[in-house]
Amino acid sequence: MFKKYSMLRYRILNSKIPLARRALQFTNSIIEASLAGPMNFAHVVEYPKCGGSWVRNMLRTYRGTKIFTYDRLLQKNDVILCHRCFTQRYKKPIVVVRDPRDLYVSFYHYENSFTLSDQHSPIFDDFQHNPNRPVRDDFNEYLKVKLTKPSHPWFYYSQFLDSWLNVQENCLIRYEDCLKDPESQLISMIRFLNDPLDLERLEETVRTTSFAAVTEQKYGERRETGETDNTKFHRKGISGDWKNHFNESSCKLIETIEGRSLRRLGYETNANWITDFTDTLCG
Repeated sequence: MFKKYSMLRYRILNSKIPLARRALQFTNSIIEASLAGPMNFAHVVEYPKCGGSWVRNMLRTYRGTKIFTYDRLLQKNDVILCHRCFTQRYKKPIVVVRDPRDLYVSFYHYENSFTLSDQHSPIFDDFQHNPNRPVRDDFNEYLKVKLTKPSHPWFYYSQFLDSWLNVQENCLIRYEDCLKDPESQLISMIRFLNDPLDLERLEETVRTTSFAAVTEQKYGERRETGETDNTKFHRKGISGDWKNHFNESSCKLIETIEGRSLRRLGYETNANWITDFTDTLCG
């Protein structure tokens, strides 16, 4: 019903949301549109499950601001995380991207976790998770629906990239680069935003926003990168997990829908990766 609206408009127009909260969203939309420059907002934009929450938390921790999730009035220096295509309101966007194969694996576990809390995701109208079948087969059935009937979000990853990567001034951050060297990626963002660089604060920020530190703080259980809990938002924190979920059909499907994205972002140079990967499955 609300596909043609942005998430913000959905929050404002949805009668199921209390009026006071909708009024807050409307006020924030005015502030965001008219005072982004004077209030020095930083916009982190991503296709969901690209690592935007981590990037947002690094920036807001470095800036010393509270987390903003549209539940309060915007304040100076706030860092705003958005899942949307291009808008001129974001003057200096930080665009977070990820290998689409890993992105959809993360989405698969995220949406399947809804069943544990009786939440509903639109994909469940066409896909039914079956924990009794092999994970590669179950994921393939999920991917067929996710890539052919977009619902959350309603646009394709390739459309997200088309809208943002052609913007003249943006800061492109790859999730995989953050995993390898979060310090240098945070420095790139700080310089892009013209924030003062404080190396001691930067080191503390990287330490307190690491996967291990966040899982300990949020769940009371410290997990190092790669230690998995499929029921949690912070599930595994690695790259390359797609190799544990894809079969040949999944490879061909992602190549058909998002092959251009794989090459545009430098994850693959051609379609030969499919043969290379499926040969490892047979071997």
